[in-house]
Amino acid sequence: MLEFIARFGIVPRTAVAVWAGTGRTVTLTRERRLREAGLIEVRNGLGGEAKLLTCTRAGLRASGHGELRPARFSLASVGHESVVAELAAVLERGGERTLSEREILAQERAHGSRVFSAELPGGRVHRADLIRAADGCLPEAIEVELAAKGASRLDELLRAWRRAVAEGRLGGVVYRCGPSIVRVVSRAIERTRTAAAISVDEL
Repeated sequence: MLEFIARFGIVPRTAVAVWAGTGRTVTLTRERRLREAGLIEVRNGLGGEAKLLTCTRAGLRASGHGELRPARFSLASVGHESVVAELAAVLERGGERTLSEREILAQERAHGSRVFSAELPGGRVHRADLIRAADGCLPEAIEVELAAKGASRLDELLRAWRRAVAEGRLGGVVYRCGPSIVRVVSRAIERTRTAAAISVDEL
């Protein structure tokens, strides 16, 4: 439980319960013990949503992820980060192996190259929200898209992901989107002719 929170930075209580396969009482008991030990902090969710859990520095060290930095709580990004953590919890509960964006950054720093990221013009880099790993296969990037990007920005990203796949760094890219965004991304994939490398699914 502590490791999952450390890996994803800001995690809804509900995602922790899904990942661990525990009911409310057990989840709250484990959460309280970690909080009392000074390993996690608990914040209020936005608009009455589930409580959000984040690791302290001591928690990061105890989890074995001392290379990660404490998560920054941002009102602008907390909704997106929560959805990513919830998706990862479902995937990992089903036996999948994933890397969070925090882990992607740490691994790329250690490796000294952008092994998982999309490289944009001007030396800019874009990291996926998740990497799904599988034995014997190239990793797959997962992008969680909750709001529509501008057409030129989205097209630029899709072409960059296509290059990453063509270079053999990734096996493919999947956009996981809200219902209204699926159509936007689908049109962009068609417009940029990137369907061989990129697919889109509804969250």
